[in-house]
Amino acid sequence: MTKRTLLLTGCDGFIGRHVTRAAREGGWQVVGVTRSSEPAATPEERLYLDLNAADAEDRLVEAMPGVEAIVHAAARVQLFGRAAPVIAENVAVTEKVVRAAERAGFPRLVFLSSASVLFERREQRDLREDAAPPTRCLNGYAESKKRCETLVRAYGGSSAILRPQAVIGPGDRTLLPPVLEAARKGSWRWMGRPDEAVTDPMSVRNLAEYCLRAAERPEATGVFHLSDGEPRSIEGMFRQVFGALGLQVGERRMSRLALKLFAGLTERPLRLCAPHVEPPLTDFAVEVLTRTRTLHRTRTLEHLGVPLHSSERGLQEAIAALREFD
Repeated sequence: MTKRTLLLTGCDGFIGRHVTRAAREGGWQVVGVTRSSEPAATPEERLYLDLNAADAEDRLVEAMPGVEAIVHAAARVQLFGRAAPVIAENVAVTEKVVRAAERAGFPRLVFLSSASVLFERREQRDLREDAAPPTRCLNGYAESKKRCETLVRAYGGSSAILRPQAVIGPGDRTLLPPVLEAARKGSWRWMGRPDEAVTDPMSVRNLAEYCLRAAERPEATGVFHLSDGEPRSIEGMFRQVFGALGLQVGERRMSRLALKLFAGLTERPLRLCAPHVEPPLTDFAVEVLTRTRTLHRTRTLEHLGVPLHSSERGLQEAIAALREFD
């Protein structure tokens, strides 16, 4: 039986590694696109390619014969600093992927976006897939994803746009590790009111499975909001992680207003003078960690099914990986 072939951009990233593993286990042959020069530790085919290169589109086309589906997961993830470079890079890369797919005969295209395209400075419960994004997103990364979604919608073949939020699991370097670093340095402060903010976390294993379901179901088109379907208190989740790792953090707390003032005082000068230096706290982080945002998932459940694993399993796997990393 001939294996189906999946082309995966960003195969060496946090999410890409999990999609690669799940795809192999699911019987897919994977063509992994990466700009890493490290030898492949796994048996999938590799296309060593910087998607910013002038010849990237042509080389993608050359790699696509026989490709049944594309999962476009590559992106510059920068949640602070100047917005323009992040927007320009992510949009330009997605344009190349879309054009290459069109030239190669319109394979199924799955785009990994982010629920942050809908984030505003307010509580947002039950965010719907058909909700209009704000005119201006909260940071350059979210804005870039919004613009990339427009490109994917214009694709002439079958496509799906996946929007997860709060992705956790082995390999995460964005959500839990910065929180743990602050706790270990003694600079952690609880944010806002106790247990006020709720999020809809997504196990990276569940996300990888959803990427593959979307890849093999060309009839499932449009936007899909992804989560484990088990909203959690952000503070409660962090307390569970701290407890499991034996961290004592105390009960020091700051209001949202005080946090935003502190973030502004540290972030703005760095944005102007050293945009690649990550500040200790950003306005975006305050918005994410002190406000409730949950996702409406009716279309996802109807077209892509229920998650394979529980939110608790995803969190336990994330904790185990953090313990091993330490």
